[in-house]
Amino acid sequence: MTELFDVFPYLENDKVIIRKMALSDVAALSEISNNDNVYKYIPLFLYKKSNKTLETAIQNLGGRDFEKKKQIIAGIYLKDTPNRLVGLAEMFDYKKRENKITVGYRLNEEYWNKKIASNALALMVDYLVNEMGITTLQAFVMPENLYSAKVLLNNGFVKEDYTSYEKNWGNQETVLVDVYTYKKM
Repeated sequence: MTELFDVFPYLENDKVIIRKMALSDVAALSEISNNDNVYKYIPLFLYKKSNKTLETAIQNLGGRDFEKKKQIIAGIYLKDTPNRLVGLAEMFDYKKRENKITVGYRLNEEYWNKKIASNALALMVDYLVNEMGITTLQAFVMPENLYSAKVLLNNGFVKEDYTSYEKNWGNQETVLVDVYTYKKM
């Protein structure tokens, strides 16, 4: 079986493509990174960065960070506009011994409420569980972020009975987040 960090994933269904970002995605990534509404409920990763910093981030995310087996941060694209970055698919904090990984997603506000996050998450779940053999996926969501919670629930995640404290989310030093888990049956 292929290991998680052997090959950068290229995933697609009839709606979305998840793949490595290119330098040509800087302007679209800047639209996401500079939108306060996007960052209201999520960690401040890439928040309000300059185009030069975003260029470096794109290179590092598809290169150094992946090669060091740190994380997979890929672009989300629509099938009908495959060269237009609309969001990020995030797979990180892989714990090989526990066979567990954390997933996340963020979209350009222009693409909210169009089932893009749900399609991207379905691709990540299928890839991580069925292709990589990872048995437990987790995600963290601020309680006010009802849409993201719905995306997780619709993709087979279960809200846990406990919460977690996270740092630097939504421009707050510390926030309480709900924990969602997907376990392979």
